[in-house]
Amino acid sequence: MNLNCKKWGSVLIAAALLTAPVSAAQADPGVPDKNAVEAGDAGQQAGNDPGSLQAEPGEPADAGQPPVDQADQAPDANPSTAATDAEQTNLRNLAAGLSYEWSEAPDASHPDDGHKLTDGKYGKLDMNDPAWVGHVRGKAREVVFDLGDEKSIAKISAHFFQDYPTNSILVPLEVSMYVSDDKENWGLLSHNATQLLWGGGPPRQETFTWDGSRDGIKGGNTDGKLAYARYVKVIFTMHQELWEYIDEIEIMGTDGKVDGAVTVPAEQPHFLEPGEATAGIRNLNLLYNGQYANGLGDWSKERIIPNISYVNKDGEPTDWLFDGVLYLGLASPAGRDFGLGQTNLGEWKWYLDKTFAPSGDMQNLNEATKEVGAKLNQPDHKEKVVLMIPNPGGSLTDFGDVDGTGSLNFNESVVGKAKALENRGKAIQWWLDQVQQRWQAANYSNLELVGMYWLPEQIDVGESGPDDARMMTEKVHAMNLKVFWIPHSLAYKMYMWKDVGMDAAAYQPNYFFGGMDVDRLEDAANNAKRYGMGNEVEFDDRMLTDNVFRERFIDYLNSGATTGLMQNGFRAYYQGNNAVYNLGVSKDPSLRLMYDWLYQYLNGTYVVHDSPAPEADIVINGQTLNGDMEIPDTETLQITWKIKDDDGSGLAKVTAMLDGNPYTQGTPINLAGKPGKHQLVVTVAAAKSKTTTYIIRAVSNADTMKANVNRFVEQNQFTTAEGPRSLNNYLELMKRYEGSDAAQFDKYLKGFNVKLDQLSADHTISDTAYAALKEEVYSLIGNLAESKPATASSVEGSLERLAPEKAVDGFSSTRWSSGYVDDTWFQVDLGESKEFDTVRIDWENARAKTYKLLVSDDNQHWTNVIKDNDGIITAQAGKETVHFDPVKARYVKFQGVQRNTEYGYSFYEFGVYHLSGGNAVTAIDGTRAVADVAAGKLTIDGLVMNGGPSKVNLKIVDSKGKVLIKARRQARKQDVSNL
Repeated sequence: MNLNCKKWGSVLIAAALLTAPVSAAQADPGVPDKNAVEAGDAGQQAGNDPGSLQAEPGEPADAGQPPVDQADQAPDANPSTAATDAEQTNLRNLAAGLSYEWSEAPDASHPDDGHKLTDGKYGKLDMNDPAWVGHVRGKAREVVFDLGDEKSIAKISAHFFQDYPTNSILVPLEVSMYVSDDKENWGLLSHNATQLLWGGGPPRQETFTWDGSRDGIKGGNTDGKLAYARYVKVIFTMHQELWEYIDEIEIMGTDGKVDGAVTVPAEQPHFLEPGEATAGIRNLNLLYNGQYANGLGDWSKERIIPNISYVNKDGEPTDWLFDGVLYLGLASPAGRDFGLGQTNLGEWKWYLDKTFAPSGDMQNLNEATKEVGAKLNQPDHKEKVVLMIPNPGGSLTDFGDVDGTGSLNFNESVVGKAKALENRGKAIQWWLDQVQQRWQAANYSNLELVGMYWLPEQIDVGESGPDDARMMTEKVHAMNLKVFWIPHSLAYKMYMWKDVGMDAAAYQPNYFFGGMDVDRLEDAANNAKRYGMGNEVEFDDRMLTDNVFRERFIDYLNSGATTGLMQNGFRAYYQGNNAVYNLGVSKDPSLRLMYDWLYQYLNGTYVVHDSPAPEADIVINGQTLNGDMEIPDTETLQITWKIKDDDGSGLAKVTAMLDGNPYTQGTPINLAGKPGKHQLVVTVAAAKSKTTTYIIRAVSNADTMKANVNRFVEQNQFTTAEGPRSLNNYLELMKRYEGSDAAQFDKYLKGFNVKLDQLSADHTISDTAYAALKEEVYSLIGNLAESKPATASSVEGSLERLAPEKAVDGFSSTRWSSGYVDDTWFQVDLGESKEFDTVRIDWENARAKTYKLLVSDDNQHWTNVIKDNDGIITAQAGKETVHFDPVKARYVKFQGVQRNTEYGYSFYEFGVYHLSGGNAVTAIDGTRAVADVAAGKLTIDGLVMNGGPSKVNLKIVDSKGKVLIKARRQARKQDVSNL
């Protein structure tokens, strides 16, 4: 989960939501994103990948969450049940043998011949059973049946398959069922949430059912038990990344119209419109005022003004901006989360004291509104305010005493369901009373408290979830206030929001945070319309520095303009902590333009912007980049760019990532100790962006290594003169054979490696110089595993960016990451049996505590490379190197024994090397003598391997073996003449 930019108020169901996108209603910039810290990708202000979603990856279930439902089957999981019911009531399956229409075709790997849902062949608990129809990614799927004429419909069932996490297949979160007379106007029968839930386990199935005799008819305020209609539509929501498999759909009923069958009134899907339900708020701006790093939770008047008013380039207000402000916080000073039911009474008091202090967040909002009102000649203007209600949760046993009767216990397993609910109600009532008292005491001149915001982002999966929400809304309504809610994109039972008494809801698309296609925005709009909600617009400070995130922001604006949200819908706005302020005060024309467009959007005047990305010249070390390139690793890398045909509007912009980290134009990067492949990702953007990936290879050879040795000598990185002289001896010999005799080159490279290790063991070389030169050794020796086929027993969230091959692609910024289980393996196929003696693992923070390394020639019989301690290795953080006696094998396997964190195993690179053989170099190896007979001169090039001066014994003989000269000199390189 992308903890640095988003944090869910509650975790839906433990295992599967590890793959879900991040929530958009709650920000926690004070907690770094795991992926951003460890991989430098998509966290807030750090830019995370899924993940990534930034999501990026997920967050383990919180200890305070309800347990996962591990039921093997949901009600009606047996397909024969519906048939038995039909026989008893003289109903038949009206869908049997019918064809139907998909809104989006199933995936080609699990196709539908047009009758799989109605052929009576029920899928087995096996993902490879051809009866299953598979869908992945994209918008919610709709399947429509034409019954031929109007019939009486009593029951609809849809069967789904789950195999998670083994094969990343989940049942839908929600399934909706509709009927129609004309195929255009649809009446709602029911919304249904999964009862199986999303916990891991063996393959299972679930049947989603509307039974009119049990459920009635949801839409149209009718008391009917049967629906009279010609067309039936089943809609199931899609997980943003994982598979969903469906088989039979049964429509039980009878011909004609029977007693009790009714025509279901049609309802057009629509956004929640601003009005009484929203207390008149059209645009609700989220301001996070909990405990955040760098004071970002403290709202000064100066920070607030560009949020509530549109300021010109001089910072002066010229119009109002957001007409509603939601104050909410996640983290307490102790680091506990108000949204996850972790905080106690003392922390609730802390938040209230902070918010309502004489110079606190609410007073600063009042002063900002007063100042803007005066400048706009509207001194009586009042900003509408919504304030959060923390989640009491269901885990705390010692919340605190609110009424003198003792500390409250919210844990049902300890005090029972009724008492726990009563105690949670007491805590919420205490909060509401405190808010009301403090508000009245402050007597804010330019603020109006209009509502309270329910912080949990879904209806709790526990049995009492709806009761908690309903109890809360009743208490808020007793204060004549509205209840606001912003469920995340995978919120459980979100369609119940009106049923539990909430007044205004804005559904989170979560598209901004990555891992989804742009059609996610249309899907979110459709889901919001289906449930009668508004939508949330999501962005954060990453759009200031990253063109990809800026494009996503523009995608939100474009989508709102095309779906009608901008014109007709209630909107909430997630901005991280400070994006609106930073856009408003920015002197960068392209960022200022985003603030202007946001202002237009809020006022309904924004027009779609989708201009294509311009071209740009990328220059590396003075050379225009036209593709991948190589440079010596002794060079300092410097990258610049210039936009072609820039129109001067300020919209066009270039951003770059080097090895997964943001790169500022012109920044020098020292490549010493960084040989090999580097990934440069350049994004050029206007309204749309174009991203190009280049490979820059920092090349090592004998000359670059010698240059680095000499540079380290100048920097006093050696404590003796012998050390660098000896290393240079090897490098001279390497250069002699470079490009002509690979075996000899390899021999002296390995000798260099042995000498380098000896210098390190003798502490005659600094760690910095040793590490840099060692990287060059590894680069020239070559990773036997690079670009070879890699597989693993699991991949975190089935995410492509975390696939096994990412650990053998040669890039330091990509990685493999496993599922969150100890017994996990990763292996690489070297293609043929090869000799090696070293494995190098570049760990991400999610490393092993213990593991094994195994080898095999047949991928079946495995042997530990470490012979003692049953082969178990204790992992070391960072770049870990494991040496062992040379082995010869085709397959190399990492076998996890125990994880070191709550996450899985993850490493950037997995290297396999053959380093032995360096001791084969003899002490005087490489000596050469050149005779100039005419001049009577002999030059001896004696490269003694220990680097020190040596006695050179010289004997010159003629062709018949007669000794002409015999002498002895002490020198490394000596002119010998007149001897």
